[in-house]
Amino acid sequence: MNDSTAVKAERMGKGRLAALGAALIAETPSPSDALVRARTASIPWAHILLALVITRLAWLAIAAHGDQSYLHAMAQFDGSWFKGIMTRGYDVEARGMSDGDAANWAFFPLYPALLWLVTLGGQLDPELMGVLLSNVLLAAALGLGCRYLAITRPDASPLLFVWLVASMPYSFYFSALYSESLFWLLCLASLIDWRCQRTGRVMLWTLLLSMTRATGVFWVIAMGIELLARLRLAAFAELWRRPDWLLIGVMGPLGLFLFMAVLYHQTGDALAFSHVQISWGREMGNPIVNLVQGLGYWFTAPETLRPAWQASMALIGIALIGWLGLQRRWLEMGLAAFTLFIPLATGLDAIPRYLIGMPVFVLALLDLLTRLPSRLAWGLVALGALFNLWLVENWYDAAFWLV
Repeated sequence: MNDSTAVKAERMGKGRLAALGAALIAETPSPSDALVRARTASIPWAHILLALVITRLAWLAIAAHGDQSYLHAMAQFDGSWFKGIMTRGYDVEARGMSDGDAANWAFFPLYPALLWLVTLGGQLDPELMGVLLSNVLLAAALGLGCRYLAITRPDASPLLFVWLVASMPYSFYFSALYSESLFWLLCLASLIDWRCQRTGRVMLWTLLLSMTRATGVFWVIAMGIELLARLRLAAFAELWRRPDWLLIGVMGPLGLFLFMAVLYHQTGDALAFSHVQISWGREMGNPIVNLVQGLGYWFTAPETLRPAWQASMALIGIALIGWLGLQRRWLEMGLAAFTLFIPLATGLDAIPRYLIGMPVFVLALLDLLTRLPSRLAWGLVALGALFNLWLVENWYDAAFWLV
């Protein structure tokens, strides 16, 4: 009798684990279903506009209270490099920063090209037009994000997503003269069209991604991870039947190759975008060692905030990657993993930017919030928005640990 009870209990336990695992696995609709969902998705444009206006007015009020320039603050740090590319192109030799060994080769060309266009070749104020450009790109990205939610997360709240992105910690990067908003737009467009199997569009989006940021190159690698995870060894046979998939792998990195050609013509070094990273203290190493050393600062030198904080953010990123993997969102997991671990191998600087700059991390966070009671989820979003106001104040003070 006892043995029988134990066997039943064991079976019940395994059944519950299996049910839990099945509940975690994300739905993958067919391309035709995905296309219907994308086309019929309801986009809360009023909330998108309201969220952007309210949050930006709050940031503007902080600048006014501190007698600081909102536009100038949004164009500092990397924004000044993008402005330089817009006005004079890429440097012939290194000359920037205190040691004179930095150059604008680290910054990819698509965002400054758009900035040049919206300023009519530099005739209009680049700071004003750059802030407007970044926010318009973000609004469009939020619209695409709601479509992607309809495809992959039909139970998620588009309103929660919109307010989370508009107000979360570090969201001020989306208003700055930075390429984050553009990258979000292109990344979400490529994810939607991949789910709908509009592969010609995916080729275009991935090409433009690799002209926007170095991490854009990882999209095609993450696609390969998804194909292997879903089709296993049959993926290799399927590639012969789907030459369009192979073409995505060819076209995706083409934006990077074009940029490398420009750098070779300008400097004689096609890899100048990588070699110049040493000016910012970035050298390839072990990402795990960098992570452990950064976390160690909490115990050995807690007053040294920057590496400890950056390492803690990396740890959050690793947890979100694991969460995407548990849900078998293979493409998103691959994008997140490459976006985090490649920069982490070169150091801890700018880790929060890499996290917020890749939309799949925010989507993973939204997955977790969606599983909470609605009031708690909205309360956490509000707390994040308040914390972001403190970050914005530090940004106005040119706190270098926010770069």
